[in-house]
This record gives sequence, structure tokens and C-alpha cells, in this order.
Amino acid sequence: MRLSLFMTGKTVASRVERRRRDAVDEIVAAAWEQAAEQGVAGLSLRAIAIDLGLRPQSLAWYFPSRNALYDALYARGNEEFLARLDAAGPLDVRRAAHLFAAFCLERPVRYQLIAQRTVPGFTPSPASVELARAAFARWRGVLAAAGVTDRDRVDVLTALVKGIVDQQVTVDPAGDRYLRHLDDVIDMFLAAGQRR
Repeated sequence: MRLSLFMTGKTVASRVERRRRDAVDEIVAAAWEQAAEQGVAGLSLRAIAIDLGLRPQSLAWYFPSRNALYDALYARGNEEFLARLDAAGPLDVRRAAHLFAAFCLERPVRYQLIAQRTVPGFTPSPASVELARAAFARWRGVLAAAGVTDRDRVDVLTALVKGIVDQQVTVDPAGDRYLRHLDDVIDMFLAAGQRR
């Protein structure tokens, strides 16, 4: 009898946790949609609550502030990038750069939140920063496997790839005006390293 009560309690707790996860996922999806329409800095908890048919107080139970929601989006974006890296298997510098660029261009507002500082006053939590560090460590690992280990060279190549992505997102988000030069930029960078 005691065992069945324990199992029932455990089942109820897991059901409640599953509902909470589903609600958080729904709120995060609605926030990404709103960010795509209004800009990442234009998120409104009240508008998200209305879109989801919730009272603002109910949404606040999950996300008590806009920064808490931004932090969840930041963490989710980095988790999605890490999952993309995991699914890609072994990468060389060129494939890693294209994977990053494609990921960024897929949802520019996600890129703006995780790779630029577009939201005044938002600072990611330490747990979210760790996810971003894990993603950057993966990038450094790919570069190290290609012989790019010097910190300054890692910084320069990162800036070059990110610069192309920034230009593409800003100037030609639906095209390839800047992205089509990514291989040339990487080749020039690697060739310059070999001449050193």
C-alpha cells in the first residue's frame, strides 16, 4: 500500500514537471515568434501572455521578468547550437564556419541574442554563459584540429566569420551577398597562417 502511494506521488510530480516543461517550451516559442516580428529587444511579457491566452500573472510564474525570459532564450539558443554541432559529426574549419553561418541565418533574432549585445541591460546567467562557453570551446576544438591553436588567430578567424554573418544578417538576410565569400575568407586566413 505504501509503495503504491509513493508511485502515485511520483507519477503526479512527473506529470506536473512535464506540464511545466511544455508550458515553458510554448512560452519560449511564442517569444521567438514575437522577437522575429518586433525585434529581439522588443519582447513584451504582456503581449506573449495575451498571445498564449494567459493572464500576465500566470506567465510571471514561469518567467518573473523579461530578463529571465531572455536568459531562457539565450540558453535555448546555445543548446540548439550545441545540438547542431553534435549532429554534424567531425568538422573541418570550412564546414564548422558554414554550420555556424547557416545556424545564425536560420533565425537572425536568435543570432542577435546569443552572439551580439542587442538587449540593453540583459546579462546572461552563469549557467547560460557556460553553454555559450561550451559552444565556443567546440569551435576552438575544430580550429585546433586544423592547426589553428594560437589565441590571437582563433580570435581573428572568429571575427572574420562573425563579420560575414553580421553583414549577411544586416544587409541581405534572404540572400547570399556576403555568405558566398566565406570560403575565400577562410582560405585566405589559412594561407596567411601557413606563410607565417
